[in-house]
Amino acid sequence: MSGAASQVLRRLKVAEVSSKIFGNAFNPTGERTGNYILRQNFRGENMVRYYPSQLDRNMVKVPRLSRLVGEKLYDIDEIDRLNAIDKRRARGKGAPKKGEGKRAAMAKKKKK
Repeated sequence: MSGAASQVLRRLKVAEVSSKIFGNAFNPTGERTGNYILRQNFRGENMVRYYPSQLDRNMVKVPRLSRLVGEKLYDIDEIDRLNAIDKRRARGKGAPKKGEGKRAAMAKKKKK
């Protein structure tokens, strides 16, 4: 019995020394430690670079930026959007005015 126990202790000692040498985590009980997450590269800096800050997002908005600068700036995307809406309305495809939608039309039919 003592021979088997000493072999187990020797294996544990060898595993501990080898983990120190090779920089691995020594975990003789096999518990979950989350060490695999700690070994991963830190992603925080990349995420900060990928997602713009709140200040940058607010500065991109042209009306707010034009108020700060003090001169009239034009947002090309907004102008294109408004032109597309006008074209749809001219064909009868635009959104209905307030109170003229499907629900309002059904309510008017009920009242009659």
